[in-house]
Amino acid sequence: MIAHCEAALAQLADRVLLKIKASPRSLELQYWKYLSVSTLIGLPELSPPGLRKGKLLRKGIYGVVRHPRYLSALVSLVGIALVSNYIGLYILVLLLLPVGHLTMLLEERELAERFGDAYRQYQRSVPRLIPRFRRTR
Repeated sequence: MIAHCEAALAQLADRVLLKIKASPRSLELQYWKYLSVSTLIGLPELSPPGLRKGKLLRKGIYGVVRHPRYLSALVSLVGIALVSNYIGLYILVLLLLPVGHLTMLLEERELAERFGDAYRQYQRSVPRLIPRFRRTR
């Protein structure tokens, strides 16, 4: 039964192009392997504009959606709200949606300033939050 579930989950992950590793012990979105600790805590954004380091990520999950960390947080929060069925969490989700959207817009403005045309091309080719579903053969 577990092997059947793993196989079904792996097939679904390939279709959605999320590159998920599935095992009985873990379900891992692979965006962590592309980010350094300094990037995760926001040090490049706090540096003066001329000293900002970093590279534009287009591999892995970042080739599917531009904000995978926000997507995973949203999915987790909605899942917790659905499982707990507590009205306060539903309200929290509704309050955090515009805050998350504003945060993404501000981040994208900063990234467009930092990476220029390369980021604008990336914006045109990769969706912000909802992955495009492509047919696989």
